[in-house]
Amino acid sequence: MFCLAAAFLASWSWADRILLVPLDSRPAAGQFAQMIGNMADTEVILPPQELLGRFTQPGNPEGIMQWLRSQDYKDVIAVIVSTDMIAYGGLIASRTNDIEANLAISRLNKLEDIIKSLPNTKFYAFSSIMRLTPTATKQAAAWRIDLGKYAGIKERYQRLKNPDDLKSMRNLEAKIPSYEIEKYNATRKRNLLVNRELVQMVKRKAFDYLIFGQDDAQPFGPHIPETQQLRALAQKLGVTASVYFCEGIDQHSNVLVSRAMLRHEGWTPRVRIVYADDAGRKRIADYESKNIESSLSDQLFASGARPVTGNGTYDYTLYVNTPAREDQKFELWLSSLTEDVDQGFPVGVADINLAKDGTSDPLLFNAMRDQGRMVRLLSYAGWNTAGNTLGTAIPAANVYLLSRRTSRNPLEREIALREFLLHRFVNDYDYHKFVRPEAYKYIRSTPSASQEETYGEAFETVNNLVRSQLEKHLENTFLNQFKGQKFFAGNKQYEISALENVQIYLPRPRAYEVRLEFKMLVQEVGQNNLIGRKR
Repeated sequence: MFCLAAAFLASWSWADRILLVPLDSRPAAGQFAQMIGNMADTEVILPPQELLGRFTQPGNPEGIMQWLRSQDYKDVIAVIVSTDMIAYGGLIASRTNDIEANLAISRLNKLEDIIKSLPNTKFYAFSSIMRLTPTATKQAAAWRIDLGKYAGIKERYQRLKNPDDLKSMRNLEAKIPSYEIEKYNATRKRNLLVNRELVQMVKRKAFDYLIFGQDDAQPFGPHIPETQQLRALAQKLGVTASVYFCEGIDQHSNVLVSRAMLRHEGWTPRVRIVYADDAGRKRIADYESKNIESSLSDQLFASGARPVTGNGTYDYTLYVNTPAREDQKFELWLSSLTEDVDQGFPVGVADINLAKDGTSDPLLFNAMRDQGRMVRLLSYAGWNTAGNTLGTAIPAANVYLLSRRTSRNPLEREIALREFLLHRFVNDYDYHKFVRPEAYKYIRSTPSASQEETYGEAFETVNNLVRSQLEKHLENTFLNQFKGQKFFAGNKQYEISALENVQIYLPRPRAYEVRLEFKMLVQEVGQNNLIGRKR
């Protein structure tokens, strides 16, 4: 399967470029957006890895801004910025109160100076609304869950005045160090102040578009009044068309890459939505604060697409596997999905029927594996949360179809699509369903390791375990679902032949996520030379 020699598409240069300052160094924060950009021959460029931090080590905002200043903006169609990275050093740093509000805002002011120096460049930004529960570290393991529950119940009590909530709140408060509650509250207060400044920056025309992404949440909690304040400020300043609120945070690099590219080309995809269970539209998914229908609509609009109502014409269908669906309705939905795929209609799949550990639905996965349907999808995602999933499946479908409408390199597009599909099925399903549990099993059996953080020899062992096992899953899925599949690019037919440059490793000192990299090689039917993407 793994091949060392290939003739790459070397004669093309990138059609467009996007600069991306990601949320942090995780694959979901940057790599996914880069793979989506590849489908439309658009290079998504990240700052050097050493500037992005690693887990609890913050990134380097000053270094990143120097990197922004040093870039050549010729052919750059947009700059996408995580303001959490600029203000604090990344998502995890945004959940601590190590950076004072004055410093965070000072950094954003420096970013605004850079923006002013580039009047012809569009800037898109996204910021997190802090989640309920602090980051999972060994230091916080004893009290972090209780603190998240306490914060949620406290806001619910303030709203509903239920005496049972007051009792629960006091019981939880007794379990949490008082200084941790104080730091938590101070961090939320600072973040709200900084987010209010971001809305002011939109008013000053610093950002063309700003997304507030709700990090892991519930229907009750301090994030609810914080969001209300931000909405009210946007309304007061008259910038509601440029300030958007979505569930989730990790996926917004993908969402804004889609939006930037669609707006640059002046195209708005129309999307037909089909739910596995129509009643599921009104359910609130785990770790989210609004119902699925609203969350999906937000992701669509933010990505630059629009939902189709009634019998309107559409560019593709997004099949959404809803949580807690009725079996009979799911079977009818699955039959419609497989029929559409088998007939060659453009279909994206968002599996938000996720287990408590964020793993996707095996019944849906097996239906896509049957008869080689995986490789015939427009997009697929099923990871972590509903918002993360929707904000991956939708942008990928948008960008691929955008590329088909333009004069971009068709072979580059078709290889990039198949790379992303293989990556999603192996990463979203195989890793989290099979490999991660085995990694956790080893960690639990090792006194020097923990699921929150593992270092030293124990980390090297679990990293090697992950690499070995996931490579087997990658090879199996590639051989059974992708290898030998034929497709047209332009007027030529190609066949998927091999993978090369496979790299698998844990990007953080934990097994929760994995970085998976590879190149897919194809050959023109009737020819012997292997071809891969140019990058």
